[in-house]
Amino acid sequence: MKIGNSFANENQLKFNSNETENLLKKLATARRINSAADDAAGLQIANRLTQSANASAQGTQNVYDGISLATVADQGLQGVTDNLNEMGRLAVQAGSGILTASDRQALQKQADAYAASIQDQIKNTEFAGIKLFDQDGSIAVGTGNGSIGIKTQDLSSRLTDSGAFSVDLSSAESAQASLKSIQSSSQLVDNNRTDLGATINALQSAARNLQTQNVNEQEAISRIQDLDYAKAVTEQVASGIREQASLSVVSQSRVSEQQALKLLA
Repeated sequence: MKIGNSFANENQLKFNSNETENLLKKLATARRINSAADDAAGLQIANRLTQSANASAQGTQNVYDGISLATVADQGLQGVTDNLNEMGRLAVQAGSGILTASDRQALQKQADAYAASIQDQIKNTEFAGIKLFDQDGSIAVGTGNGSIGIKTQDLSSRLTDSGAFSVDLSSAESAQASLKSIQSSSQLVDNNRTDLGATINALQSAARNLQTQNVNEQEAISRIQDLDYAKAVTEQVASGIREQASLSVVSQSRVSEQQALKLLA
């Protein structure tokens, strides 16, 4: 009977020791769930939420990168617009009948320089090595819940077709025709900027939604995983007391067994 009690005491001591160790682990990690044994269902839910939170966090970063890309594209188009505006001014000036042929040649050189500047602007506008105006298409920005496309356009070809690079200021008549081409080209660029503006607004809205989603997911993970320190400390103190009591009982039991063995001997 005493031997049975001894085994029971030993088992109780092991149980209390394990309980104390588990509580110390929770206090050290500040997490209520450190393994499936703590809360199998809670662990699975927390893992799913963590995966979703990671996706929304990365999606937010992707969206902000997309906003930066679209902003760079818009700034590039602003440079194109500025040059077209100067070309338009020269075309209006070339419409004056008091200009000489030499005057018109000087205006033509300025117009050609602005056209070359537009070509350089188109060629050099890029983001992270991606050319933004060299082809028609779309750059997908992954949000984690789908994607938002940023339109790209072969701007050089479009402006060539609209006559922006064939401005002729040699006469008042050709200057008037060139002015119409420049205005048409400016409208084309403005349409591109309108699309970019709408896309930037969509990306900013997506970023706000993803940030809100991430905050909610992090809060949910915290409610599942985070440790109630006050409660855990109280339990740890109580567990320590139980462990010490069990240790004392086991020690006394071992002494009694040794005394019994001496008497039997």
